Amino acid sequence: MATQTKTTTKTIDKPLWRRSASAYIGLYGIAYDRAQLRSTQARELTENLFEFLSEKGETTFKQAELLAKQAQKGAWTNYSATADKVAEILPAPFKAKSKVTRMEDEVVELRAQLERMANAVTPTAPKTAKKKAIKKPVAKKAVVKTETKIAKPVVKAVAAKVEAVKVETPVVKAEVKTAKVKTVETNVETPAVKTEAKPVADTPRHIPYFVEVKRYDPLANEDVVRKIVNHCGIALSSEDGRSVACSDASERATVRDSWLKKKLGLEGSDADLDKKVLEVCTLMQRDQKKARVTFYYLLAKKERMLETL
Repeated sequence: MATQTKTTTKTIDKPLWRRSASAYIGLYGIAYDRAQLRSTQARELTENLFEFLSEKGETTFKQAELLAKQAQKGAWTNYSATADKVAEILPAPFKAKSKVTRMEDEVVELRAQLERMANAVTPTAPKTAKKKAIKKPVAKKAVVKTETKIAKPVVKAVAAKVEAVKVETPVVKAEVKTAKVKTVETNVETPAVKTEAKPVADTPRHIPYFVEVKRYDPLANEDVVRKIVNHCGIALSSEDGRSVACSDASERATVRDSWLKKKLGLEGSDADLDKKVLEVCTLMQRDQKKARVTFYYLLAKKERMLETL
């Protein structure tokens, strides 16, 4: 009791800030001790928890296997029982055969097939082979004997035939030569056929331009395209004349004056007519070379003057 009174008197003598700081530090120490205790307890629990969970999992897995096997056996027994009941209820023609009966029927069918195959085989093949083997040497001997007997008296006749063949050979050569001459004549006549077929392949002048116009207007009129081609005339003979250069101001002015003003008879300021030419330029901007016939066709179509061309 004396010691406690001493300590209390000592602490009371210290200032308030010192006592509050020490109290805070003491509280922190108590919390640290408790936290350390809990961490040691948690470490012990986690070390034993993995083994506990693995053992628990093995037991549950075995129980699940047993339950699955039991369920499978029960399902099979129920299925066989219901199948037997249904077979008893059904009439005779609708009853399903068991596996044993089906296997027995298959065995019977296989035996019948084997018997049919055995009966289909004929034993005459080896006899014919023996007869052929016996005939070959006899035929050779007969040929040798006849050749030796007949060769002596027929020598003069053979010589006469050989002379006849020698005399006839030049005629054969002459026939071969005449055949060669005939083939040459046929080769000479072939170019005439080629020259006759050339004019058939010619196509009208406006057809390629008509195909180009149909890229922008699938319902284009062939007669209208032909009139535009005739209007362009000699200008389409050169590569520069067949296309319109939208980047060139003088080229745009030519299209404005020759086509819009003179041919279509449009009235208005040059600025307004230039805008119409530029609209077609933007419409055909994907084409690197803008075909002149297509360009004129689109200008006339925008002004709804295709029928007046």
